[in-house]
Amino acid sequence: MENDSLAPCGVICELCLGYQHRKNKCVGCKNPGNKPNHCTACSIKTCPEKNGNSMELCSVCRKFPCRRIRDLDKRYKVKYAESPIENLRAVSAMGINDFIRTEEIHWKCPNCGNLLCVHKGQCLSCGAPNRFFPALNDADQKLGFA
Repeated sequence: MENDSLAPCGVICELCLGYQHRKNKCVGCKNPGNKPNHCTACSIKTCPEKNGNSMELCSVCRKFPCRRIRDLDKRYKVKYAESPIENLRAVSAMGINDFIRTEEIHWKCPNCGNLLCVHKGQCLSCGAPNRFFPALNDADQKLGFA
């Protein structure tokens, strides 16, 4: 994983389904090029507190964690068992290089060695179960999300 794969909000772009696509691949938050519309129009990246520095990590802001980051964190915790706020706190504590190295090991598929996707319950390369993906509850299964 590369240091620039950490978005300002604390999401790790290389773990995203869009980034891991083979076709029409997203380039990540900090790089120019192909991105989904919700990433291009991101209200966190264009937050007025950043004073025009859209690449600045939100953890350096005096309002961290603001409502936008708390809402994102809540969604990611529930849907993907991942916390952008905890990611940013870890970066503050250990530095970006050590954080990226740690996460690369953490998210590596034990079967094939490729990075797991935070959005999927199985490895996109070999189909092995993603041990970090939260189990779907009965209501989700009844609605066909399983």
